[in-house]
Amino acid sequence: MIKKYNILFAYPTGFNPQRGGVERVTDILTKSLLRKGYNVFYLNWERKNDDYNYPATVVDLPSSNLKDPKNIKFYNEFLVNNDIKVVINQNGLYEGTYFLSQVENPNIKVISVLHSDPLGCYNHLFSDLMILRNKTILERLKRVVRFFLYRRVKRIIHTSLVNHYQFIQKHPQYVVLLSDSYKETLKKYCKLPNNYYVTIPNPNTYKNISNISAKDPFLLFVGRLDNRSKKLPILISIWSKLYKLYPQWKLVIVGDGPDRESLIHMAEGISNIEFVGYQDPKPYYEKASIFCMTSLFEGFPMSLTEAMQFGCVPISFDSFSAVYDIIKPRETGELVKSFDKKEYIRKLKHLMDNEPYRMNLSKNAFEYVKRYDISNILFKWIDLFER
Repeated sequence: MIKKYNILFAYPTGFNPQRGGVERVTDILTKSLLRKGYNVFYLNWERKNDDYNYPATVVDLPSSNLKDPKNIKFYNEFLVNNDIKVVINQNGLYEGTYFLSQVENPNIKVISVLHSDPLGCYNHLFSDLMILRNKTILERLKRVVRFFLYRRVKRIIHTSLVNHYQFIQKHPQYVVLLSDSYKETLKKYCKLPNNYYVTIPNPNTYKNISNISAKDPFLLFVGRLDNRSKKLPILISIWSKLYKLYPQWKLVIVGDGPDRESLIHMAEGISNIEFVGYQDPKPYYEKASIFCMTSLFEGFPMSLTEAMQFGCVPISFDSFSAVYDIIKPRETGELVKSFDKKEYIRKLKHLMDNEPYRMNLSKNAFEYVKRYDISNILFKWIDLFER
């Protein structure tokens, strides 16, 4: 018989699913756990007031400064008073790990979730530093400075990563990774017993999608408009080479972020490109033919699986290893060698030109992504609770 534990999800900000992938995953898991009879609590320390109707009881730490001694006292008293059996640290790559690991009761299970590649942007650091944030002379000068500081910055980031994972090693806890491909990377930095590494992908966002809607001729991007991580200037550059060849097609960019204005400026003079701002992406997934991803790195991107749930064919750079879990080249989508624009354009043209091929990939993607339905993912979490 499965025990119904009291579970605590912890993260700096609130778990409003409209804010991002971590929040959306937590919301989906919480609602599913509640339906199974578990009790769920949320703990935050930088939460801003919002009008989202949270499904779980929300508690804020007394201070936003995690090092404040009264936070530790409050945290451990809360765990005892609410009979918490499992703490799920959704901030596993960051400072929340140091705080949340300070559990006084050894019977409470701490699980840290790494929501990205364990090395983050480290593997693509040079590319990250060399990107032009804008076209000003000052930014060009800054890029020269970043070039000369590259080796020093790389050493600093490497040291920080090593220290972080050494801390986890000294405070044994289960580590949830989003892909098996991340295990070997992490093991180089963090020596835990093998059973402490657990792979649980993100669950699908949508449920009960029975068929693929009729598609319109447009490419789609959904996500935060952040040039450093999403590399949207590459996507706009790619579209600038295609829009004249495909006047019946368009590129639709759904989302908002710090680089929205610079991207709109970058797209001046390019036809058939729409910035629609923050919107419910579902209607766009339903109608888009192709989903485009150009990210520097990701963990297990929900926008990719969301698009596939609606038969939207994905194309992405292979800049993060988990993408091979989601896209099977020439079966469920297309993969491109990292940041090779010419290859991206060639494969995109093939998708746009060849409707029977595109429709076959669409059907395959629609079926393949069902393996990430919440019923399958929740079973993995419950199994971890029972260990």
